[in-house]
Formats: sequence, structure tokens, C-alpha cells
Amino acid sequence: MSFSNENQSLKQLIVLGNGFDLACGLKSTYSDFFDYIYGQQIVNNTNSNNFWYDIFRNYKQKSIENWADIEEQILIQLKNIEYLYNEKILIEGRGDSETSSLAQSEYKENNIPMNLYVTLEFLLPYFVKVRSEKTTQNILKIQLLILEDDFRKYLLSITKNNADDGIYYKYYMKSKVLNKYIQLCNSSESHNSDLVSKLEDTTLYNQYSLVNKFDETLSKIYKEKNSDENLVLTFNYTKVWDVENIRNIHGDLDNGNIIFGIDYDKLNNNFKKAPIEFSKSYRVLENGLTSTFDISSDIDIIKIYGHGLGKADYSYYQSIFDSVDLYHGKTKVMFFWSDYEGKEKEQIHKNFVKGVTNLIEEYGTTFSNKDHGRNLFTKLLLENRLTIEEIPVNELFTSV
Repeated sequence: MSFSNENQSLKQLIVLGNGFDLACGLKSTYSDFFDYIYGQQIVNNTNSNNFWYDIFRNYKQKSIENWADIEEQILIQLKNIEYLYNEKILIEGRGDSETSSLAQSEYKENNIPMNLYVTLEFLLPYFVKVRSEKTTQNILKIQLLILEDDFRKYLLSITKNNADDGIYYKYYMKSKVLNKYIQLCNSSESHNSDLVSKLEDTTLYNQYSLVNKFDETLSKIYKEKNSDENLVLTFNYTKVWDVENIRNIHGDLDNGNIIFGIDYDKLNNNFKKAPIEFSKSYRVLENGLTSTFDISSDIDIIKIYGHGLGKADYSYYQSIFDSVDLYHGKTKVMFFWSDYEGKEKEQIHKNFVKGVTNLIEEYGTTFSNKDHGRNLFTKLLLENRLTIEEIPVNELFTSV
């Protein structure tokens, strides 16, 4: 089997992360969202009476590393709260002033670190008397739902609501072109060069009045070069056009059911009694995000783009790789990366290669046959089933 899709039909699984939306010009990061929120006087009552907004504002002001990583902070704050209850700093029925005095004393004596004290400082205003740990978690869950809904409204404000001023159309064009490139890209350098040229030409229709011509031209290119079956699994909340079999695994804007959550394995590994209501798996079921989307063993190529490849989503990759029996099967894996402002291209590539290596090696540790686990990375390379490709987004979007 070859990567080339010019002479045969292939079944492809395309996995998209937030880097896809960023490459298309959306300011869709958590830090973009918080910059917007804290720039408003009043946004859906979010600037007061919400623990999460208080925490993120504090971490932003203090330039805490990864301050805007919502899912990481959910984990950290819940761990801190469990510790405060276990160490009897938070005791159900105790008054908030008494608890605050005890915490200040413990902090001054260096018995609790600064981050725990900050958690407590922003938690106590929601108590007259301390509630049970479970009740506290319920309060934070309700406030997290507000955060989710505000994020949904923010994404809508930078996509659909901007159609009239051309911002949405630029995103629409870039998203379609980039999606088609990923679907059609193979390991033939000449083929990819021709593909860039053809897709670049479609962006000449960069005015909304020319949308029909753009769609028609793009569709023609796709039909000329492709007969593949495409499945798209996206971690984003935004729409992926022109794909019938798609799943927004964490919810989507159209249905208004987006979720934030923690990887289930992290919950089990970090808590004595895991608050499963905050796990991604629980939230997916809670929001009715189950699907008939089938990741079957007959997938020829898995294409991954826009992911930081961090540990937060390792369990998803494990499930995908298990489904295709990556070690014994024939499925190929293509990882895509792109250049972006703010960091040297060489460093971006180096970090991405390291991320791919860590992901494959981490997946190998899950094998019952440890020898297979250790040689998985080498096996994939020898069988030409693992490649890393750059997507030249600047070339694709020169006219947009």
C-alpha cells in the first residue's frame, strides 16, 4: 500500500486539533477568550461570582505558566480542593472567617504552598459556612457550565456573527482549502506541489460575492484528485465543511453543547476519590455527544493536524491506535505541522518531532507485550508507516 491516493481509493481518518482553526485565522485559544472576557465591563455575569474567572484572572496577572489552560486548571483546582479537605483546612460547617484565619496561619508557617492558598482565597467567598466537598464540586460544576457557554458565545462572535465584514468568509475559505489539502496530501512531492498551486488559485475568489465560484472551483479540484472515503474526528467546536462522516468529540457550536473536561486517566491517577463528573468521558455522555462514528480496523491512513500532542489527549490516541491495531496492522500515520508567528520554524519542527516521538513511545508502554511496545516506533519507521509533513499554509493562503 502506498500513500499515493491518485490510483486507488483509501479510507482516511483525519484528526483535527485547535491548530487547524488557528491556521485559518481564528483567535480560538483559551487565552484569546480570556483576553476578550477581561476586556469587557460585564459579560454574562462572568466578572463576578465565578470561581473559575477569579482564578484565571489571578493567574493571568501573575503570568503563571499555562495560566489559560482550562482543562489543566480544572485538574489543578480540584486536586487543591481535595487536599484542603483532607488536611482539615476545609471542614464542613466551619465559618469562612475561621477557615480563612487558619489558612493564613498555615500559609505563613509554610505548611501550605501559595497555589493552595490562592485556591482557598477565591473559594471562600462562596461560603458562609464551608460546604461538603461534594457540594463544593457541584458549585464549581455549575460555574464551569457558565464558562463553557461564554466560550461558545465567544466563538460564535468571531465566526458566524462576522459574516458581513468578510472575516467569516476568510475563515470559511481557509478552512475549506486547508481541509482539502489534508485530505488530498500524499508522500509524492510533485503531487503535493501541484496540489498547493491548484488550491492556491481558488483563494483568488476572496470576496463573498464570489463564494459560489470558489466552492465550484474547489469541488472540481477535489473530484479530479480524490475518490477516498474521509472520516473526520475533530477536537474543535467549529464546523468542518464538505465531510459527511464527522464527529466533534467535545461538542459543536451548531448544537451549543461544547464541553470542558479532564482526561479520565488523569482523574484516576490524581485523586483518592475521583470527581468523575469533571471527566471528558462523563461530560460526553452527559451532553449526549455519543455517535455512530466508527473507527474501524480497515482505515488505511490516519492524518493528524493541529494538535500539540500533549498528554491531556493521550487516551484518545490510544483508543484510535487500538482500533486499527497499529502494531500488527497496515495503517499508516501522517502527522502534519505548520509554521506560525512567535517562534522560529526550526524550533517548531523540532518540538513537533519530539511530541510525535513521545506520543508513539507512550502508546507503546500500554502494550502487554513490552518488547512490542519498545520497538513500535522503529517498526513504524521501517515499514514506512509513520511520516511527518509540513503544510505550507502561507503558500495556500497567499490571496486571502
